[in-house]
Amino acid sequence: MAICVLGINHKTAELKIRERFSIPESNYKSHLEKLISSELIDSAVVISTCNRTEFYLSTSTLDCLKKEAENVLGFATDIDSVYTKTGHDCAAHLFAVTAGVDSLVVGETQIQGQVKRAFDEASQLGLNGEINKLFQMAFKTAKLVRSDTEIGRNPVSVAHCAVQLGRQIFGSLQQQNVLIVGAGETAELLIRYLINHNAKNITIANRTTKNAKKMANIFQAEVIELAEIESHLSEFDLVFTATASPQQLITRKATEEAIKLRKYKPMVMIDLSVPRDIDEQIKLMDDVFLYAVDDLQKVITENMQRRENTISEAKRIIKAEAELLDQWIKSQQHHNLLKQYQQKVDGIKTTVLAKQIKASTPDDEAKKYQNLAHQVAKKLSHDNISGIRKIIESGNEEHIKLIADLFNLELNDES
Repeated sequence: MAICVLGINHKTAELKIRERFSIPESNYKSHLEKLISSELIDSAVVISTCNRTEFYLSTSTLDCLKKEAENVLGFATDIDSVYTKTGHDCAAHLFAVTAGVDSLVVGETQIQGQVKRAFDEASQLGLNGEINKLFQMAFKTAKLVRSDTEIGRNPVSVAHCAVQLGRQIFGSLQQQNVLIVGAGETAELLIRYLINHNAKNITIANRTTKNAKKMANIFQAEVIELAEIESHLSEFDLVFTATASPQQLITRKATEEAIKLRKYKPMVMIDLSVPRDIDEQIKLMDDVFLYAVDDLQKVITENMQRRENTISEAKRIIKAEAELLDQWIKSQQHHNLLKQYQQKVDGIKTTVLAKQIKASTPDDEAKKYQNLAHQVAKKLSHDNISGIRKIIESGNEEHIKLIADLFNLELNDES
């Protein structure tokens, strides 16, 4: 089986295209079931965040994979913004994603949890050895990058950059009325960063009010119903949205009414959701400043400049770990060579013993022959087994073929 990734991200596509590919975590299972129902796909993991949607697959053939995925998933994959990476490149890509090196905000901390949840969801449906090993090594690599480079120091996130943007616009956040739409991980990070910057007046709105009230109790915030957002919108100076809602939650019409009630006092809205929660037409309004994920680039660029020196070291770790996985996969492809060799040795031993041990041979004498044959076979084959194992682990295909020819072993034997 070969490993590959089929995906789209913030580097290859703008937000309006990424929205078409976005998959809520609650829908992972149905997409996974569709993928593994294909005869070409043995195992799959789906990762979808505000910056990317990616399908990690173990497949018997890479030919026509895009077309197969298109048939299974029901959307076009033949656009320039969709990329396919295989083998070593696939592993290096996932390792960079999990470590936060491929993120919009380099070093952001949320992605590792998002990858872990995607892996756990896929694990419930069963994963083969290659995909399981791929993700286990991704988590190991992320840990190495965070512990051995400066990326792990003072970690940041998209939420951090969004709050920084709010501070750049308003200066102090102490007097601003802030609305957080959502009660998930990103919403919690937003609130923590806001409180760290002295924000006092925070209100939470969420589809499930139980989750909103639980968060509000922790942070001494207010709560409103999701359906009440538009009627209360005029009360807020700064609005953040971070949900997985497939529908818009804040419309231009409601915002126009809110601005009138505010007597045209400006508002700032920062939409961290994909698909977007806030109508993009609001950008055309004079007294509302709307920012989406991709608009955080200035804050992110400053973050990148501070962390640039750490990227090369992180990539070195990622490359080394990807090469280790590559060797492991190659060794798995040829692990049957050792089994074949041992079967040959056992076959020769059995043939020799059959000639020496007759029906009339006493049991104790037969046992001596068997013990002696076992010891001789073990000693004679020990060095050969060690050599075959080392060559397989090296991943050198030319040497592996040579050793298979030398001992008359079948490379394509999948037993």
